[in-house]
Amino acid sequence: AGRSEISGNHTDHNHGKVMAGAITRDIIAVAAKNNDGVIRFYSEGYPEDTMKISDAYSPKNFRRFTSRALVAGMVKGFEDKGYKVGGYDAYSTTEVLKGSGLSSSAAFEDMIGNILSHVYNGGKVDNKEIAKIAQFSENEYFGKPCGLMDQMACAVGGFVYIDFENNSEPIVEPISFSLADAGYSLCIVNT
Repeated sequence: AGRSEISGNHTDHNHGKVMAGAITRDIIAVAAKNNDGVIRFYSEGYPEDTMKISDAYSPKNFRRFTSRALVAGMVKGFEDKGYKVGGYDAYSTTEVLKGSGLSSSAAFEDMIGNILSHVYNGGKVDNKEIAKIAQFSENEYFGKPCGLMDQMACAVGGFVYIDFENNSEPIVEPISFSLADAGYSLCIVNT
C-alpha cells in the first residue's frame, strides 16, 4: 500500500518519531518462479522490465530512477542479508500513482521484497527487514537518499508509530486505530 504521514514528515532523517498511515491504494502482483535466472516484471501501463539476477551485483549496471534499478537493489539486498534469490515472472497493477507523494517507489520495493520472500524464502522475511532492504535499494540503486519511513510505513501497513532514534533498528509499533471509525476521513487531493 502507499502511505501518508500523519505527523512527523522527514523526522526519519533526524532520528525523530513519526506516525504514518497506509492508504487504501495498493500495488499488487502475481508471480511465478522460473529457473532461468531472469526476472521478468510487467507493470500494467509500462513496458516489461527484464533483469538477469547475475547483473544485480552492482548499481552501475542500472540506470538510476528506474524500476529495473529498484528490482536489482532488492535482489542485491536480499543476497547481502543471506536470503535466497532467483528468477521469476510477475505482473502487477497499482493504484499508488507514480510521483504522487504516496511512496509509489517504496510500495513497489516492498512488493518486490514480498515476492522474493514468498517465492524463494518461504515467506519468512518479515516486513521490517523487507523495508530496510527497500531503503538500501532506493538509496544505492535507484539514487534517492531517502530515510526509512516510507518503506517501513508501506511494509507494516495500517497506522504505525516509528521511533528512529536508532535508524538501523527503529522501534515500530502498529496502532489499532481507524479514522473512519472515529468519524474522520483522510483526503488525498491531486493539486
